[in-house]
Amino acid sequence: MTSHIANYLYLDGTVVQEEVIGVGGAGIVVNREGYALKIPLISKVFEIDGVPVDDRILNADAGDSYDELAVAIKSFRHEKAIYKRLGDHPGIIPCYNVDSEDPSIQMPLMVGDLRKYLVDVRPTRARQLSWLLQLARIMAYAHSKRILICDFRLDNIVYDDMMNLRLIDFSESSLMDPDWDLDRCDRYGYSILTDIGQFGAVMFEIITGQHCRFDIYQDWTGPGDATTWPRRETLPSTSEVWLGSIIEKCWTEGVLSADDLERELKKVNVC
Repeated sequence: MTSHIANYLYLDGTVVQEEVIGVGGAGIVVNREGYALKIPLISKVFEIDGVPVDDRILNADAGDSYDELAVAIKSFRHEKAIYKRLGDHPGIIPCYNVDSEDPSIQMPLMVGDLRKYLVDVRPTRARQLSWLLQLARIMAYAHSKRILICDFRLDNIVYDDMMNLRLIDFSESSLMDPDWDLDRCDRYGYSILTDIGQFGAVMFEIITGQHCRFDIYQDWTGPGDATTWPRRETLPSTSEVWLGSIIEKCWTEGVLSADDLERELKKVNVC
């Protein structure tokens, strides 16, 4: 079996020495001077089976067809534009350097994310409902700002020492025009309804502790293929699940807005 030694790199090509506290699709998060700092995810294989390899970073000037640095910088500009549109909200992690051109996102350090938390802890129903109400309000706020979350999952939900939740990582989110019609999809097929579908998957995971994914790309094979609403048989049964009827509505377009979702959750009585 081939062995690889790889490291994360800063933009100048030097190896990241700080503690890496999170890894996403577009960036890594390091602990820098008491803050969480997201920087572009650039990794490099330095050794294969004990043999050193060229340590340059992919870039167009070096003759590569894929300019890794340019893509990373563009992604961070996009995410900062979303943070700027969202502004200050208790359910959104603040970006302290939102006006900086630097391809980084400076955030407060949080205790952890919900996916890791739920590995060892089964929260009470009261706690679960409190979280779900918080998340529905946060989603409704994002939609009111004409932002589609597109990547709503447990990894991107963090909590503080009071167990209050905040969303992080909007690198995959869509920033729509301020007058965008809320009933439409973005160019990738995401919409308010697909965000709500993903909300249903998060609900299922919080309540059952079991993995669930609502994926509009499950039948996608390549460029040009349309995204599709997930077939019901690809999602787990909710018949014996607490709040299963609400989860089912999320997956079958029975809830048309995050505001409606919050109203559904407010009707729930925790015994």
